[in-house]
Amino acid sequence: MSGGVAYVLDEAGDFAERCNMGMVGFEAPSAEDAAELRALIEEHAERTGSPVAARVLDELDELLAGGAFVKVMPHDYKRVLAERAQEQLAVPA
Repeated sequence: MSGGVAYVLDEAGDFAERCNMGMVGFEAPSAEDAAELRALIEEHAERTGSPVAARVLDELDELLAGGAFVKVMPHDYKRVLAERAQEQLAVPA
């Protein structure tokens, strides 16, 4: 993973054991992330008819509250986003 954000459904809680933590970090999804995640899963369900997507949508609030989703972001990507945010703050309006 070299850029962007991934949302991983980690119901077993073992994703970190299989992930290169030297390259990426984990965060709990924010409320904004949860809305984006719901939209992505809804689109997937509509396009594919996936029974897993249907189940996840039915249980989404519980899955989010229980920490079953992990937001994965490469360290370099997160650094670039932070730098851009700082640059935006430094630009006079």
